[in-house]
Amino acid sequence: MISETEHYTCIACPIGCPLRLEHEGNEIKEISGHSCNRGAKYAHQEFTDPRRALSTTVTISGSLWERLPVKTTGPILKNHVMEAAREIHRLRIDAPVQVGQVLIEDFMDEKGINVVACRSMPRITLISPGHRKHPSKKRQRVSNRQYNNRKTMHKTHDQ
Repeated sequence: MISETEHYTCIACPIGCPLRLEHEGNEIKEISGHSCNRGAKYAHQEFTDPRRALSTTVTISGSLWERLPVKTTGPILKNHVMEAAREIHRLRIDAPVQVGQVLIEDFMDEKGINVVACRSMPRITLISPGHRKHPSKKRQRVSNRQYNNRKTMHKTHDQ
């Protein structure tokens, strides 16, 4: 069988070693170019079962922001990343959401790989079109007459 060579740039640490993997078919013969064991492990993983972590955003309604950042809890198959992103983007969420909340369980039929929220988003209530209000920040409405009475009370108090 003919020996072939694959080249990778290691992403396991900040060094970015140029890796060289020699193989015959599916059998790895040699991995070189790595400065640490993580490089050899990365090249082996990339050759046998390439995977990627995925983070993106989804539409959320009833919150201050219109997009919710999400991520997978583990790497998914590299050749499924685009399909996975399309599936996540079809997701529509209603607030409230808590950071770490599982939005999709066993994503892409990968046991134990979930899609989770990367931040909390409380529910907000709409006061009037175009204005949003956070539920914990209540503000009392005051009429002009009440406002003027308060000003007068403070003036007489201070004198």
